[in-house]
Amino acid sequence: MAQLGFNAGDYDPTDDFEPLPAGEYLTMITESTLENTKTGGRMVKLAYTVMEGQFEGRKLWSQHNIENRNPKAEEIGRKELSRIAHAIGQPMINDTDQLLQQIVRIRIVIKNDPGYGPKNEVKKWIGTGNNHPSYQQQAAVPQQQAPQQGTNRPPYQAPGGQQQAPAQQQPPAGHPAAQHNAPPWGAK
Repeated sequence: MAQLGFNAGDYDPTDDFEPLPAGEYLTMITESTLENTKTGGRMVKLAYTVMEGQFEGRKLWSQHNIENRNPKAEEIGRKELSRIAHAIGQPMINDTDQLLQQIVRIRIVIKNDPGYGPKNEVKKWIGTGNNHPSYQQQAAVPQQQAPQQGTNRPPYQAPGGQQQAPAQQQPPAGHPAAQHNAPPWGAK
């Protein structure tokens, strides 16, 4: 017999995980991982933590195929990741850690999953000020970004053909992210 040491009284048994109402939520990306799929591809998995309002502290998730046998699935996933990167003001993403602690407003819907019932799905990513001039003044010094080995995809190019460097990770004073401490989940 194995000793468990579990006290069920420490947990609320009525804590149902109902989906959030459809709408827009100010969130922080608190987890970001690159994982293999069951079919041999790769996907970026993100967790968002709601930062304000009635649902502050609740989590939402999204996953984005970046390598997939199905070219359409890969294209959809890469377009979604591009929308996220632009919404947070970092169109050049080289590492999933660049997504951590970034503030983004997301629009969610409720989707009925035949196996699990109703669940939230992120449909849109909206910038919250990371592109504001005061934020960009504190951006890191631009560096030449080398394309990743083994890929035939060019790095994102800004209008005019210039490559853009990632924005600095620390938000300026007064930015919504400066008011919230992100949990260290996903940190290496």
